[in-house]
Amino acid sequence: MQFKNPEILYFLFFLIIPILIHLFQLQKFQKVAFTNVRLLKEIKQQTRKSSQLKKILILLSRLFLFISLIFAFAQPFFNNEKRPINKETFIYIDNSFSMQAKGKSGEILQMIKTDLIKNLSKKESNITVITNNQVYKNLNTTALKNDILKIDYHPIKKELQSVLLQIQNLQNRKNKARNNILLISDFQNINKMSNEMNFDSLTNYSIVQTLPNNFENIAIDSVWIKDQNKESIKIKAVIKSHQFAIKNLSVSLFLGDRLFGKTTVDVNNNSQAEIEFSIPNQKSIQGKLSLNDNKLEFDNKLYFNIKDNERTKVLAIGEKSNFLSKIYTDDDFIFTSTSLRNLDYSAISKQEVIVLNELKKFTIPLIKTLHNFIANEGNIVLIPSLESDITSYNKLFSDLDLGKIKKLKHDKKVVTTINYSHPFFKNVFQKQISNFQYPMVQSFFETNLKTATPLLQFDDKSNFISEIKLTNSKFYWIAAPLNSNNTNFISSPLVVPVFYNFSLKKNVQKQLFYTIGHKNEITQNTNTQNDGVVHLVKKGTDFIPLQRKTSNYITIKTDIYPLTDGIYQVKSNGNVIQNIAYNYSRDESNLVYYPIDKFVGKNKNITYFNTTNNAIKQINDQYKNQNLWQLFIIFALMFLGIEIILQKFLKN
Repeated sequence: MQFKNPEILYFLFFLIIPILIHLFQLQKFQKVAFTNVRLLKEIKQQTRKSSQLKKILILLSRLFLFISLIFAFAQPFFNNEKRPINKETFIYIDNSFSMQAKGKSGEILQMIKTDLIKNLSKKESNITVITNNQVYKNLNTTALKNDILKIDYHPIKKELQSVLLQIQNLQNRKNKARNNILLISDFQNINKMSNEMNFDSLTNYSIVQTLPNNFENIAIDSVWIKDQNKESIKIKAVIKSHQFAIKNLSVSLFLGDRLFGKTTVDVNNNSQAEIEFSIPNQKSIQGKLSLNDNKLEFDNKLYFNIKDNERTKVLAIGEKSNFLSKIYTDDDFIFTSTSLRNLDYSAISKQEVIVLNELKKFTIPLIKTLHNFIANEGNIVLIPSLESDITSYNKLFSDLDLGKIKKLKHDKKVVTTINYSHPFFKNVFQKQISNFQYPMVQSFFETNLKTATPLLQFDDKSNFISEIKLTNSKFYWIAAPLNSNNTNFISSPLVVPVFYNFSLKKNVQKQLFYTIGHKNEITQNTNTQNDGVVHLVKKGTDFIPLQRKTSNYITIKTDIYPLTDGIYQVKSNGNVIQNIAYNYSRDESNLVYYPIDKFVGKNKNITYFNTTNNAIKQINDQYKNQNLWQLFIIFALMFLGIEIILQKFLKN
């Protein structure tokens, strides 16, 4: 028991006064003569005993009365829990976009902030507030209110397991008290819960699941190019409904800041619908799709960027072949052909694909230059010659660690097998072909290649065209010369998709946007100098992403940044290299929640609440003192009543 006013207890010393009065206030009895002496002696003895008992009882009642009053003014109290003063409380507030959903009094996140500021009045313990993007440590009452007011929505939802690990790292390891952890979230299904999560048995957990009034929502989910020609581009988008049906939903398309068009769509409950727009095929297109609803706001718009066709640089070294120039046309490629004698070695580093077409011999300078080209993520296609110097070829193969060429063999073979499962042929064939005209060769080279994957095979299952993956690039080996005297392959339907796909290392399918919070890798053809740093820039935002450079490319990697959606410019030395569209993840659009109350029932130190107020009340009650002064007032009144009874009913 403790006292708020312990100095009042000094008045207990004054209780000696009534005790002294009782001891020295002795009655003197006078002797009176009477005839029956024996009877008078008995009456005298009984009267003395009853008088002394009454006085002692009255004295005790008065003493207890004064003691009770003194204790009441000293205000005694008990602590609810024996705990160290430095007991910690950690509060996790989920400030992800799903917390924009409406509750009874408005947006859920705003309701949580109001409840915390209004009710959290704990004074003696340290409070640490954790959100998806911030940590506020050791807050007092004033700092707590200010920092909670600063909390805003964040596009990346933190996994609950990560939150628990973060709290464990923040806890004072020297403090062995049962700390309080308050977890406030809507606990969507995307935030997985499991019994293997790091719930500490020495910690009190309070889990508050804040659910909206209704779970309806509608969102723009994705956009892609359906068709494209020189005049126009057809784009399609998907509108998804979650527990909501709507007719004549208006969807707007903006190109830049200008409204380009509108359309309407009917969406059934828990289904999706597609919309389509046709837009002019311009040099560069920055677009935005937008819809209006009164549900979640973050998924009502979707940004996209359609960039210019980047032509792949292809250099053919060796014999002149007309079939290469017919495949690598100016629409998609910058094609250059040169003989080895007229080769400008400095031009190799500026290419993306090198086709070594029937060279008879490899010189040492060419081998070194090709090695550097491979190291800088360039692709090489090697077509041998019937007059190939196998020694110089093997020098190149040895330098690139490819294996070796054995010998030239004059034997007729037919190409019969296509490796349909290989990613090289993805989207090339609608179905597997079994009755096409098989190409044939008159002569071919036998090889022993390392880690080679077959793309096309002869009828004896030996490789005709092989792919060898190197660290940052690919090497393609064709086992036979492709001149018309040796093969009819260049006349077959396979030649175009095969040589076209040789150049697809950087010419990947257009991605119209990237998702914030996901691991994104964006490769751009650029002439940025080696010391140039690339920035991602939007109005009010400028940051430097992770980046890797080669002689022709720069690869940008983004993860948690940027934090806001929109069209960003990729800049280097003040020049705009390209535009990139970023959008928020749509994972939180579906308002489906985990049954957290069932999970909590399996853990004794976890308490479930459906409101923040109830959880805070429980935490505050741990710090409320159990006051006893009212009890001592009752004792004082009780002893006063006892004295009155003694005075009135107990006779001497």
